[in-house]
Amino acid sequence: MSVTLRSIIIAALLTICAGLMYRFSGLTGQISSDDIKVRYPTFEAQNFTAKLYNQDGAITHSIFAKEVAFYKTKDLVLTRGLAGFFYDHNQKALSYGWQISADSGEITFNKEANLKGNIKVSPNYATAEIKEITTPEVYFNMQTNEISSHAKITIKGAQFVNEGSNYVVDLNKKTFVIKDKPHAVYYP
Repeated sequence: MSVTLRSIIIAALLTICAGLMYRFSGLTGQISSDDIKVRYPTFEAQNFTAKLYNQDGAITHSIFAKEVAFYKTKDLVLTRGLAGFFYDHNQKALSYGWQISADSGEITFNKEANLKGNIKVSPNYATAEIKEITTPEVYFNMQTNEISSHAKITIKGAQFVNEGSNYVVDLNKKTFVIKDKPHAVYYP
């Protein structure tokens, strides 16, 4: 066998091997469009601001976040550096509401919200009995309208401080129950 014939055979074998490697590597390295939709956010933003209004045009919510990622397939929003304002308008055109801040949040639309890290809730009106609520984490079930956590909570008012852990807030019944180590101090 001549050198030229051997070179042609080796070149043909190497070409076939290279073609097979290219073909099989393409099958294992690709991500399907469904996997992309699940793994990666549909929308990402930094220094995000959103405002929601009711049917009368009055603002009901203002939301600010340093980082936001929205996953459409899961109806999921992940946030960092969250600050939210919630307004309640009465018939006298007065606005009452609350401000909430947290280090991070995970919200599934119309289902649940988990907030974590340095959570602080305070009123945006001067006549509120409660002046500040702090806790490291909180879970909000939007279907049952209950807020709960096993973490410690501190509720401060003008003349009282309540503390405890393992609490449940029922927004339908307007009740607040501290189940573990409740402690209240009232000032004259």
